[in-house]
Amino acid sequence: MAKNDMKQRVGAAIQTARKRRGLVQRNIADPLGTTVAAVGMWESGKNLPSTENLIKTAEILRVDPAALGRGEVVYLDDVGLADAEVISDPGPPPSGPMDVKVMGVTYGGDDGDFTFNGEIAGYVRRPAGIATVPNVFALHVLSDSMVPRYDPGEVIYCGGRDPIPGDHVVIETFPDQEGQVGKSFIKKLLRRTGSEIIVQQYNPPAELTFDRYAVKNLWRVIPLKELIGF
Repeated sequence: MAKNDMKQRVGAAIQTARKRRGLVQRNIADPLGTTVAAVGMWESGKNLPSTENLIKTAEILRVDPAALGRGEVVYLDDVGLADAEVISDPGPPPSGPMDVKVMGVTYGGDDGDFTFNGEIAGYVRRPAGIATVPNVFALHVLSDSMVPRYDPGEVIYCGGRDPIPGDHVVIETFPDQEGQVGKSFIKKLLRRTGSEIIVQQYNPPAELTFDRYAVKNLWRVIPLKELIGF
């Protein structure tokens, strides 16, 4: 494999594992005694970490170091792994078919994955069925917990009305620790009580409960039939 391809694979593996662990780049940089910018360069595939830093990064992310060195992610445990990452901000829809914004970023954010630089890096296409729906945003699916409904790498859209039982939802939780980001999970909403949100997971099949007071946001995933206008 070409060296540049290996850089890309290792960088993507580090980024995916970090985001699924609910960590920010500083959570890797500080224990390693390096900079957030350096971690950003690894994740973007511009540089490879040294063998020592790769092993330490694997320890922080609780993944197999040998697999990480091959650009693969093998989790040593699956405790609290997030299912999704937000790739656009909620907001009123501008005009045009490619109008769900993906904002440009710079490396070096002290308290997050990145710092917004105010520039638009690209767009996610807005399907015709939600052309006039405000406050729509997009997500990348990271895990296989909702296969066969949602596959890793798939782009899904959230917004529209408030979720009701039977909807697929994205649950954003508050961060576990200061300096981290909250994790997002894709599940099927079964019911809500005054203190709990009960959901269904497909893979492996399970019924899960979230503490309502640990949930920052609950968004409905817009189904395909609405996206295409039915």
